[in-house]
Amino acid sequence: MAGEVPQQELAKQKTMARLYAKFKRTGSVEDDKKAMATATATVVTDGAKQVVDDFFAADPTRSVRRAAEMLGIKRTSLQRIMKELELSPYKIQVTQPLNEDHTQRRSGFAQLMLEKLQAGEIGVKKIWFSDEAYFTLDGHLNKQHYRYWGRERLEITVVRSLHPKNFFVWCAISSHGVFGPIFIDGTLSASNYRKFLYEEFIPFLHGHDLVQDHWFMQDGARPHRTVDVFEVLNEHFSDRIIGLDYPSHFQGGIEWPPHSPDLNPCDYYLWGYLKSKVWQKGPTNLPELKTAITTAVDTIDSEACSRVMVGFQNRLTAVLVKDGGHFEPLYH
Repeated sequence: MAGEVPQQELAKQKTMARLYAKFKRTGSVEDDKKAMATATATVVTDGAKQVVDDFFAADPTRSVRRAAEMLGIKRTSLQRIMKELELSPYKIQVTQPLNEDHTQRRSGFAQLMLEKLQAGEIGVKKIWFSDEAYFTLDGHLNKQHYRYWGRERLEITVVRSLHPKNFFVWCAISSHGVFGPIFIDGTLSASNYRKFLYEEFIPFLHGHDLVQDHWFMQDGARPHRTVDVFEVLNEHFSDRIIGLDYPSHFQGGIEWPPHSPDLNPCDYYLWGYLKSKVWQKGPTNLPELKTAITTAVDTIDSEACSRVMVGFQNRLTAVLVKDGGHFEPLYH
């Protein structure tokens, strides 16, 4: 039929189109495997470098995996180009100022805990670590994973609402899993803290035989350190309490050192994990936010928690190596 493209010609056009696409992708029309094997010298051209350089200049927080997908470049090739461009990942790090007293108390705690763990007086799998954190509808800055690519350290500003909609969440974590979340309306007070410990957390532990020979840890927040709270903890855990000021009220117990979120699994693992999961859902109101948090907690299994407890013991050693100071691999 007049005007019809012969099958042979059509096949030729498709072949040429495929070869052209291959040439754009690999810099060669040879077999893909052979071409990609020799493509390093071809693909890493000034033009390719410029494309990658411009990409990260415009979007310096993009992950290598996602950047490779968006640019249509193999991840290994992209990493090679980034290395040649001398692009380095810079992470946001937040530390607290430590004075000599702080470092001595952190070193003393790390040394004592390691001795008790090694002697079998405390089992790392039998410690309940606890903490509370804000969750907001504005999202969060996940310092654990937030990074940007560049040749030098830059100042990055994150815009947040002055009064975001939020609430407190309390959880406890051990090798057995995560207890919670407990949602706290308003601010945490000694009365509501004591109430949910006495009415929810401790009954749960007794119901699952998780009190005997187990320890409970809390940090030095003011609502944690009232006589009423200490009495409840002493009634059920006796001297198996790790907490600031507890030893001064009851015989036994271990002082939790000040400024030590790097030793609390809630801080170095749980909150970052939960917030990353929650904001994949993109909640738009507080009920959705609560549901997303509860769902995220349910995804954490005891195997993951056991690995986190091993991390606690490793961090004690790191504190000693740094003479009580904060250690660099906090966000890795």
